[in-house]
Amino acid sequence: MSSLRSAIARMEALASAGLAKPPTTQPELQRQLAKLDACVGEAEPVVELKPFLRGAADTGANGLPRFQLNRVLRGAWCDPEFDELGVAALERADVDHRRSSDQAVIDGYLTYFPTGRSIMPMLAEAASRAAGRHDWAWNERGARWDLFKPQIGPAKVARDFVTRDADGISFLMRETGLGANLAASGFGQATFAETCKATAELQPAEAVGPQRSILRMFDTEAQAGQLELVVRALLEPWIRTKPEPEHRKAISEFLLDQVGDPRLQRTRWDRIVRSLAESIGEERAHEVTQVFKRWLTEVAMREFFRAIAKTTDRPDQWAQREKFWMAYLDEGLVSDAWPALGIRARNRIEDLIRQSGERPEYGIIRGGPASSSSIIMQIGDLRISEWSDNGSCRFWRDTDPGAPKLYAKVYDGGKLRTTNGRSDFEYESHVPASPGWEGKFAGIIHRRTSIAHPRFGRGRGRNWNDRW
Repeated sequence: MSSLRSAIARMEALASAGLAKPPTTQPELQRQLAKLDACVGEAEPVVELKPFLRGAADTGANGLPRFQLNRVLRGAWCDPEFDELGVAALERADVDHRRSSDQAVIDGYLTYFPTGRSIMPMLAEAASRAAGRHDWAWNERGARWDLFKPQIGPAKVARDFVTRDADGISFLMRETGLGANLAASGFGQATFAETCKATAELQPAEAVGPQRSILRMFDTEAQAGQLELVVRALLEPWIRTKPEPEHRKAISEFLLDQVGDPRLQRTRWDRIVRSLAESIGEERAHEVTQVFKRWLTEVAMREFFRAIAKTTDRPDQWAQREKFWMAYLDEGLVSDAWPALGIRARNRIEDLIRQSGERPEYGIIRGGPASSSSIIMQIGDLRISEWSDNGSCRFWRDTDPGAPKLYAKVYDGGKLRTTNGRSDFEYESHVPASPGWEGKFAGIIHRRTSIAHPRFGRGRGRNWNDRW
């Protein structure tokens, strides 16, 4: 588009300098530019439109001057109240064959795109006839993308969208006549929805570009009702694999801003699941939304271990713990992880996590050593509290009333470090430093959950004094 405008500007400059102006080329370029510039406009504010439409209905479509007729053709579809007026205006447009009125018919169809209403078939057919009456872009657009077939058009445009890069998307929006903002028209919003559905079904490598486009195109105000489709488009391709860290961060940032943390805003995510379940089934809907929770669990655990490694005075000891627990995480065996930070450790650890570009969520420990922190994990039906210092690791059955809750904002340090509990509780120290404690911990976890450690397997056998 910019090169075309530049070419026209150069020819105008040559002509103004007294050089010969090509008699046919420049008018043709101007004509083609005008064809490309024909795009759907913004919808008129309803608060201003409805009083005008009521007055126009009193006058009758045949008695309106051209500019008022065109305003009716653009806006009558804002409410079923004005369908009768709109039909009369369409009949007049079919007789007059005026380009401005035909453009208004197309604008009204694309802007309001009243699917599910009885007027839609008549409006779509009228827009198709209007598009075919002139040598302009709408004729070509209608043929190429079936714009005037409501059940086909948005999906056909969407199939082109998912094949384009950022620059290609911008040009495609002008090519189709939808303008710079998909959210500004009903047809554009339908296209966005179809783009989300098409992206959700792509292979991971193919999904990255369309997902970036979706993140750029999303309009918080206009497309809030399509949020569940966006969630599906951003997460479904990653059910079996993981995106690159920067792409994952971009998606996570968006979802945290628009929907919230699924570990904390459960009601909002439950609504997303219920909405998705209507189209893809409840099991698949849960599978899709679990992708984000899995990412947050991994981030919480990795960033906690990374931050402690930079603050501990025993890096050798911490490296052992990190290697042991990360093996479970890497195999997808840790279903939840939640940091609980000591009051003195909080600021430094949070700062280290933020430096990585992540948005940390955690609880605070009140009571006990202020510099000590814990990571609370779920493996199978075991709730585990591992510590940043020399404290013993605690193991609870997750049904134990004394087990620490996941995602709490405040933890009692005394209860979290308890050495007393029911028969389903155990605490074990990390001694001997190597290689003994790993086998002991792996044995506890396997006996309780049947989950083997990726390296230590079933771990050490049970001793006479082991509770589990």
